[in-house]
Amino acid sequence: MVGMVSIVARELTKTFGDVVAVQGIDLTVTPGEFLVVLGPTGCGKSTLLRLLAGFEEPTSGTVLFDGVPVTEIDPRKRGIAMVFQNYALYPHLTVAQNIGFPLRAAPGPAPDIAARVSDVARTVGIADLLSRYPEHLSGGQQQRVAMARALIRHPAVFLLDEPLSNVDASARAALRGEIVALARRLAVTTIYVTHDQTEAMSMADRIAVLRLGVLHQVGPPVDVYADPDTLFVAAFLGMPRTSLLEAAVYAEAGRVVLDLGSQVLELPAGDPRTERLAEHHTERVTWVLRALPLEARDMTLRGTVRSVENLGHELLAHVDVGGVPSTRLDAPAPALRSVAASTSYGFYPAYDLVDGPPTGEVMVRVPVSAGVRIGAELDVGVGAADLLLFDRAGRRIRFAAA
Repeated sequence: MVGMVSIVARELTKTFGDVVAVQGIDLTVTPGEFLVVLGPTGCGKSTLLRLLAGFEEPTSGTVLFDGVPVTEIDPRKRGIAMVFQNYALYPHLTVAQNIGFPLRAAPGPAPDIAARVSDVARTVGIADLLSRYPEHLSGGQQQRVAMARALIRHPAVFLLDEPLSNVDASARAALRGEIVALARRLAVTTIYVTHDQTEAMSMADRIAVLRLGVLHQVGPPVDVYADPDTLFVAAFLGMPRTSLLEAAVYAEAGRVVLDLGSQVLELPAGDPRTERLAEHHTERVTWVLRALPLEARDMTLRGTVRSVENLGHELLAHVDVGGVPSTRLDAPAPALRSVAASTSYGFYPAYDLVDGPPTGEVMVRVPVSAGVRIGAELDVGVGAADLLLFDRAGRRIRFAAA
């Protein structure tokens, strides 16, 4: 295949016995787009990537490359290059030999391997490493070799499966930018799989958020972050960790309040959200609250500072507002995919849960000069735009534009 390729998945499903790995996915990747598939460990990201590449046969549904079913295209003619988390370099071959290895078995006239190797090595910034062996390279250098080996055949589709997971933090940030710049320069359709939201937000043209094999939302990073469709997307995207608070809605005589248990928030008079929220009178909702700046706003929560993280440029105060943490699950397909009961925090598998269960705290960004202390009482300003609310099914409660 020549040139940039469009990839379309229609009702794509893959099961392994009783396990549904990917369920009913509709997805379009436009020619030259850099799409990032984001989700927690075990959500089906790698399976989806293999289905899109034609390496796995779907249980149902189809994958099309430029309108042609991928299974009807000879694998050698699909123009696919793939980079894995494991670099899979041959330890007994030099960098140059590793990069040039795919060309040895390439069909057609023998290419000028040395010239191609030199060219792609310059492209990924390892031209001075060609005579070395993999054991003498850092993790970042080894990943560059793996990318060069994948790109030497001039692919039309570039697939990357958690490529930076084994790279140290100091090299990861630089490699993120280099991978994006490389894909742009080569004008290649790219699908990048990761569980790291920083990678997704900083690299993608669009993000596809996956959970339990179900596609929750697709869109540009800024839109997916600021305008999440589901409770899972809102909870998964956010640094530091988002707060998930239970609340009850009460509406009376044009007034709407959110009852958090120990205190209430009343929407400002005339707020356009009032009428929409009044439709949920007496219902329980989940409030997703990302870190707030310490400033006066429309509404106020009062709480006690339980801990303080010094981030250098600012402080992050954990403020206990007496809220009830939400431990609900917005399971998209309970009949097809069970959720491990070993964790009360239903948005991640137990082995992904590193920060402990949610609490009634909210996170507040505080200037270093403010010198906030543990045990201090703090007034936390909340704006109407901070009301990311979700119903009992995990669906976003949307408001008309203010």
